[in-house]
Amino acid sequence: MPDQDAAAIAWIGSIQLFFTTIGCLPGGVLLDRGYLKSIIAVGTALEVLGLILTSYFKSYWAILLSQGVCMGIGSGLLALIPVAVLAMFFEKKRMLATGLASTGASVAGIAYTLSMRSLFLSVGFAWAVRILALVILATNVVAFVVMRLQLQYGSKGSKFGFHHFKDLPYTVFVGAFTLFVASSFVPFFFIQEYALQLGVSKDMAFNLLSIMNAANIFGRFVPNFIADRYGGVNTLLPLSVACIATLCLLPLAQTLNSLIAISIVYGFLSGGVIIIPGPTITDLSPSTADMGVRLGLAYLVASFGGLLGNPLTGQIKGDGKDAVKNFNGVWFCAAAIMSVGVVALVATRRLKLGSLFAVGRV
Repeated sequence: MPDQDAAAIAWIGSIQLFFTTIGCLPGGVLLDRGYLKSIIAVGTALEVLGLILTSYFKSYWAILLSQGVCMGIGSGLLALIPVAVLAMFFEKKRMLATGLASTGASVAGIAYTLSMRSLFLSVGFAWAVRILALVILATNVVAFVVMRLQLQYGSKGSKFGFHHFKDLPYTVFVGAFTLFVASSFVPFFFIQEYALQLGVSKDMAFNLLSIMNAANIFGRFVPNFIADRYGGVNTLLPLSVACIATLCLLPLAQTLNSLIAISIVYGFLSGGVIIIPGPTITDLSPSTADMGVRLGLAYLVASFGGLLGNPLTGQIKGDGKDAVKNFNGVWFCAAAIMSVGVVALVATRRLKLGSLFAVGRV
């Protein structure tokens, strides 16, 4: 869609992220009631349908509906499953197990990005997208066959309701999670355009996202290993502060080498910020019977961060000839949003431990 600017394109990804997170609520409720296989089947069908429709559509609004809405809802139904199912089988090493499992998302991000770029050149956009749909169908069939719930899980169902937000530590942490969703994905959306405006070649600008995803793999299990011992909130605090510092340093990255370096650093740090909130919410849940619905409610609220974060920061982007000045507002806005999330993390810790300076796992 060469007639659309980067801000308009960002809305497609943001709407997909919105429906991916909001879809976790019905997914969580149904999972608590034991409908694992049904969720996988419906989510897979919507993902494949969305991709097939995208391969045929050419207009902006049609692609927004097929890619953003249809595939977003399908992804949302599936997104909660790894966190919730693993939480049933792991307690002491729950964070690490979730982190290791989530590295598949980063590996897929690298593999899909590079393979799709090659397929675009060899078979064209339409067939490349259809091949991706086939790959997703094949891999999700494997998940459908092998995944299962604990035998006692889902036998009585869960009590859905907003009464869960009466739990103040949970509610404040959900606020922090929402702010992290709104801010942590900004470099993933805009690093390529920033690099191109700095004069980096198209191939290398494209590869920066793969580099960031590669670093994200290690960021998804190394911090989780620490979180198992010290707690999710305690681990997220230094990680998010380091992310804020990296965002503020992005205007100084004006050469290819510095862009590669900062992509590696931010990719690693953001891995923990992205994945740790899920298992932390399960830790904050008083009962395993309500883990699915509490995760779903958290992702419902966080979906609005995903919907608004990238487009709003994109609107701040300038259109002058100076690339650094054009993107200063983007990076600093993301850092400011994440800073408010850090305040919410501190408040969560205070509510759980009774004091800002108390020592304890949370």
